[in-house]
Amino acid sequence: MAPSATTAGTSSSASASSAPNRKFIKRPDDKAIKEEIDKLKNDIKKLDLTNNEINAQIAKAQIDQKVMDKRNKLQAELKTLIAKQSQGKNERQTINDQIKAIDSTMKKRIAEIQQQTSKNNFKNVAEIDARINSLDSLIDAGNLKLADERRYVKEMSSLRKLRKDFGSIEKTQALIDQDKEKIADLKKKLSATHNKEVQAKFEEIQKELDAINDSNKTIISKRNELYDKRTEIKKEKDAKYDEIRKIRSEFDEKFAHFKQQLAEEKKRRDEEYKQKLEEEKQQKKRERAEKELAEASIPAFTEEINSIHNLLSYFDPSYVKPAKRSEASTLPTNTNLRKIDFPEDVVIIKKEQESFFAGSKGKKAKAKKQTKPKNFTVAPDVVVALSDLAIPFPTKEEEVEETVKTLKETLTALEEKQEEQTKANIERAKERIAKLKDAEEDEDEEEQAEEEQEQDAE
Repeated sequence: MAPSATTAGTSSSASASSAPNRKFIKRPDDKAIKEEIDKLKNDIKKLDLTNNEINAQIAKAQIDQKVMDKRNKLQAELKTLIAKQSQGKNERQTINDQIKAIDSTMKKRIAEIQQQTSKNNFKNVAEIDARINSLDSLIDAGNLKLADERRYVKEMSSLRKLRKDFGSIEKTQALIDQDKEKIADLKKKLSATHNKEVQAKFEEIQKELDAINDSNKTIISKRNELYDKRTEIKKEKDAKYDEIRKIRSEFDEKFAHFKQQLAEEKKRRDEEYKQKLEEEKQQKKRERAEKELAEASIPAFTEEINSIHNLLSYFDPSYVKPAKRSEASTLPTNTNLRKIDFPEDVVIIKKEQESFFAGSKGKKAKAKKQTKPKNFTVAPDVVVALSDLAIPFPTKEEEVEETVKTLKETLTALEEKQEEQTKANIERAKERIAKLKDAEEDEDEEEQAEEEQEQDAE
């Protein structure tokens, strides 16, 4: 018989909820990448073959060895001359720098002298001395007017003062003369650095090399062409290698992202599994708590009281179990509790072959005479039940009445304490449930704090 649509839908939804929500993560396809890289490697091999052919052609396109030796010798000499010319150029540059520095200093000193001499008509100390001597002769002659004599005396005083200032000018002039001599010496050195012989030798060697190159122009041109091709092939190979590195780098990035997604997916599934286990754990705790509360709600001493009723029925067949009290008086009102039905009677373990009590006074005893047993026996289960209640079992018929009395007293005591003990059991169960709820809330708070820390760390 085919299952109904309702049943199929229920089973599929149940399986979907129990199965983990798995996210498919596609692995990067490395097959196409390998094919592309292999193609590039084949291209590189082809380029290597072409390069080998070019090297072979270069090896064949050789100039006569004697010519090559002479050419190499001339090139070596040319390099030596170029080095000398370079050295001479550096020396000329150094000398020119020195000349410029000295010339700059000399011009500053000349400007200082010109600034001092521009205020008067004297160029040197000799001219000042000549003027002083001339004025002194005029004064000594005694033919001057008093005003002219005073004017000449004053002028002589000024000239003597000017003469002292011209002493520093003479020192500056001496330095200027020294600078001129230095510049002249440096210019002589500069002329010496222009080695005409080196230049002439350079031009001679260059002409010889040009002649050799012209005579072997075809071979050299072919070799240069082959060199250019080889350089181009090297560039192509480098481009191929760069492309391979780029492809591998891109694949590595994709694969790293793939691994990261796998790790994240595994972490997510682990968290879901952990959450599921935690939910199952909490569900079991709740079920256990409900079970404990339900068991605590069962009237206390129920098992002991039922056992006493069975024992009284065993020892006294005329005993009638009283009607069952309403559970509403002992059980608390709680709609969330599971309803548990208890059997009103239990099976009494008792042998029917013979009576354990001699001389029953009932009407049946008068109608039919019973055989008195030789030995007084008690069923093993009855002995165990009495032992559980801490009541001694009778070893002879005369002790049965005392056992029945003890059973009734025990029954009364248990029934009096039943309601109080039931309430105490319920309170203890409620306390355990409250502690369990507090523990759950603490765990939830710890988990939330851990999640917040992980988010802050990310």
